[in-house]
Amino acid sequence: MRISDIKQRLRKVKNLLDGPLGPDARPLEVRAAVLDAIEDKVESLGVGRRAFPYHQIVVRLLTSGTGHKAPLERVFADLDGRVRERLREVRCEAPRGLVCRVAFVRQAPAGWAPGQLFSIDYGTRGDGEAAADAAPIPHIRLTVLKGTAARKAYAFTESTILLGRTEEVSDDQGRIRRNHVAFDDENSTVSRAHAKLMYDKVRREYRLLDNGSARGTRVVRAGATISVLRDPRGVRVESGDEIQLGDARVRVVIG
Repeated sequence: MRISDIKQRLRKVKNLLDGPLGPDARPLEVRAAVLDAIEDKVESLGVGRRAFPYHQIVVRLLTSGTGHKAPLERVFADLDGRVRERLREVRCEAPRGLVCRVAFVRQAPAGWAPGQLFSIDYGTRGDGEAAADAAPIPHIRLTVLKGTAARKAYAFTESTILLGRTEEVSDDQGRIRRNHVAFDDENSTVSRAHAKLMYDKVRREYRLLDNGSARGTRVVRAGATISVLRDPRGVRVESGDEIQLGDARVRVVIG
């Protein structure tokens, strides 16, 4: 018997003994339960082969009864990576194009059992591709709160929005980057090619990516600060968030 099989059986015994999550469950406990539930969807193909039959995962989390929303957001910010890591642990290759999305609800939706803290919806690639392609890109407004830029406020309905210092930047190969949100040269903590916002049609959300800035990029949400590392997946951005580019700051309003 493989070690991964032993671990899976031990986990199931532990879950049986511990029972369901209580209303005071900690965010890490909720995430562990979500990962366990996702792992349970892995299918055995025989001879040690396993497959995860879905391409889309949507996790809905109840924010009441589990503390504030911000701790849950921090714990679930890297859900995609955690899911892939769990699949590797059980020797299951993640399907190509796997998308994990997290949504928060303040009240339990109709149909949830008493005390239920989360739900998970699964879909295949065909379930959401047509709807994602047809859905319009939501309007996004960026207001400069700190720092000086070409304009005080910007509005876009574009899939990619570049943020940086000066309107045009050329790299070593002579390629031109035109910043949509352009800070003045006096904003020295803002790199010329600092960051970008990209709209993910499948997740239906804007994500913020750092382009190798010198002073870093952060998202401030409900008093919590989320660092944006050089990760191609980026960090999800919500309406009301503030984006820090070095010492400069921009507020985001979506929709």
